[in-house]
Amino acid sequence: MKKLLTTIILVCAAMFPLMAQDIVPVSVTPLSGIQLPWSLTNLTVVDGRLYACQNGVLVCATANDGVVTSLRPDTALVRLCPGAEYIVRNSRDSLYYFTHRDETDPYGFTVHTDKRFHPNRHVEVRAWYRDVSHPAFSPDGNMMIFSSKGKVGLGGYDLWCSLWNGRRWSKPVNLGNIINTPGNEINPVFYGKYLVFASNGMPGTPEGYNLYAVRINPGTKVDDIIFANYVVQPLPEPVNSSGDDWEIAFDTLSNTGYWMTNRNGKDELYSFKGMLDGVLLKGKVADESGRPVPDATVKILHRGRLATAAQTDSNGCYRLFLLPGDDYHLYAGKPDYYHYEDEVSVIRANEDMLIASQTYDIVLSRLPLNRALMFDNLFSSAGDIELTPTALASLKPVADYLRDNPHISAHVSVYCSQSEDEQYNNIIIEQRINALQQFFRLSLPEGGRILYKNGNSKGKTMPSEYTQNAVFIELVKVNNAL
Repeated sequence: MKKLLTTIILVCAAMFPLMAQDIVPVSVTPLSGIQLPWSLTNLTVVDGRLYACQNGVLVCATANDGVVTSLRPDTALVRLCPGAEYIVRNSRDSLYYFTHRDETDPYGFTVHTDKRFHPNRHVEVRAWYRDVSHPAFSPDGNMMIFSSKGKVGLGGYDLWCSLWNGRRWSKPVNLGNIINTPGNEINPVFYGKYLVFASNGMPGTPEGYNLYAVRINPGTKVDDIIFANYVVQPLPEPVNSSGDDWEIAFDTLSNTGYWMTNRNGKDELYSFKGMLDGVLLKGKVADESGRPVPDATVKILHRGRLATAAQTDSNGCYRLFLLPGDDYHLYAGKPDYYHYEDEVSVIRANEDMLIASQTYDIVLSRLPLNRALMFDNLFSSAGDIELTPTALASLKPVADYLRDNPHISAHVSVYCSQSEDEQYNNIIIEQRINALQQFFRLSLPEGGRILYKNGNSKGKTMPSEYTQNAVFIELVKVNNAL
């Protein structure tokens, strides 16, 4: 179990201001601004209010416009249950369940009912459970999961399950080796039909504590739950991080979550706004030859608004989190490449996964720089000056490329047949240049980035692949333009 530092910094600056909360599942905010003199543990949300344990005292968060501004002792609950360090409410019976340190009986939970405190009323657990803590109840209130370190189990703290049979809680049963590990599994909490917990023993994951989710299928018998088809997955970044993330609480009414993390080298209370369950849209951005394109921008727009964006890493990979069941407009681009656009439908096919995964790979094309591209047969005959429909289709990718890359200019050399005299040829070339200028002027407002030349002018070296009536376009960086 993590030892908390003595200071928690609560701040209110959003880490991802581009994320629209009505679209993106997770928009993370470190809560700060107030120095707290003691450590913070046992996060829980009861009746829409955030509770925690601070130096052995149950405290409640004070919020201003949804932002936590302070944590103060809840005198009513302290009076109700002296020494309480954790509180949770069961929706089935509307009873408060407390946990507190009791050296004489550390094996159960104290229950408050009828506005009176009954110190000896405990949830029925067996004497081989030790350090029973952090009970969590399913949305219907009939399932209870808690963490305990006992003589039996898989090592460290394990998660145990008990069902309400109408009169009492059933004998707890270990949740098994898909969820429990030789390390510690702690701080369970329900998020709808998913159980979220912290573990420092999951194979193939970073060291330290990380937060995980698993769908708990309903069942009338504990064995039906224990042997369900579990799929355990880590919560996505930015909830999990390279540091330790070990305790989380949810306010589902306001779509707010709070959790503890030390990602910045100190223990802090963080929050997120929005839906946690969604779809991880991920993929690779590569060029036409399959080489990864790092530092490309991938944007998601929803109903004309920017929802979220990401940069590709050194391997060209990107990750974006979206709500399922909707259509989004995807845009990808990078200087010296064509941009890429498409409509993407985000679906969540596997309900066992809190965060479903959907792959979408992107290919960015590019035109060569400082090398002449030949466009032949743009005109229907040797004396024609009108661009054909086929010519317009051939030139459109060049215009699109120039529009996507404002730092690129184009040098256009126009030739014509040598069958006529020079004066006639020059007239034809000038008229063809006018036709090309008209095309690029309509396609590009910045027509000044295009330099036209008469390819038949004296002193001009013909390209080795020169053909009559050809147009050569060379793309160059603006700062290299002549």
